Amino acid sequence: MRPALASIPSRCLARPIVADDRLGPAFDTGTLSTPTPRKLVGCWMEQAGRKTVIVPEVWRELTQSQGPATREYPKDAWRRLAERPDSPFLLPGLSEEQEEAAYAIRAKFTSACFPGVPPTTIHTHSDALIVSQALALGTDVLVTGDIRTIDHYEINLIVRQVLGRNAPFVTTLDQALCNAYPGGPAAAQLLTVAMATVAPDAHEPDWQVDAAHLDLDELRRDMTGAGLTVTAERLSTRWNECRDLTALLAKARSMAEQSHALRCERLRADMHRAGLAALHERP
Repeated sequence: MRPALASIPSRCLARPIVADDRLGPAFDTGTLSTPTPRKLVGCWMEQAGRKTVIVPEVWRELTQSQGPATREYPKDAWRRLAERPDSPFLLPGLSEEQEEAAYAIRAKFTSACFPGVPPTTIHTHSDALIVSQALALGTDVLVTGDIRTIDHYEINLIVRQVLGRNAPFVTTLDQALCNAYPGGPAAAQLLTVAMATVAPDAHEPDWQVDAAHLDLDELRRDMTGAGLTVTAERLSTRWNECRDLTALLAKARSMAEQSHALRCERLRADMHRAGLAALHERP
């Protein structure tokens, strides 16, 4: 049984200090269960020298729930990939103090934070668990595509009032990418990162500009479908402004070949094919 809120030390409502300097943004289940955003996040975090942070509740949904994330791949795919030495994922557990902090934070949430969720169930609701765990771990920001069941404004208001953090905590992936790659050389880097996610394998023929442009168009359509409308438009603009597309593609392909995150995506695809083959082979 959880302790009563009054018995939780006030220090639990302060931003915990996390020693792991790889700890950056945390990501919600929807972002990580959708291939295009997941690959983009993986490359982004890698280039920033960080790993993709998965809080305990997101990990539970990815590995135990029966949603799209577990239907897409074999049941143990996430776990097998996370256990690899070159895994792009970081799965920080919560200490007892951080568990208490998460509990105390959830007690501050109101029904306005999670539209449609009955007030009596907020404390155990998955979205509330994800937000509170990300805060208790000390992550910079929680990136989520969920704007129907999580009211970003209300959550950020409570975070500011309770934890004294002025910068928005809950944000969309589109906005997070705008913040990470604001313009100029950074915008060029975003295009390189994005193109790396669609680069052909090393054994495939040379990547010609015309073929790469078609790959970019398909990527932009996928991004728009995933809510990354601003990022999709920025990529198109930067492509048109690029003076040496051949050099860009060579850099993106090199990045893809060295990427642990994209290597895991290829392994994931292999697991998926193996899982489908096994299903077809069953009597």
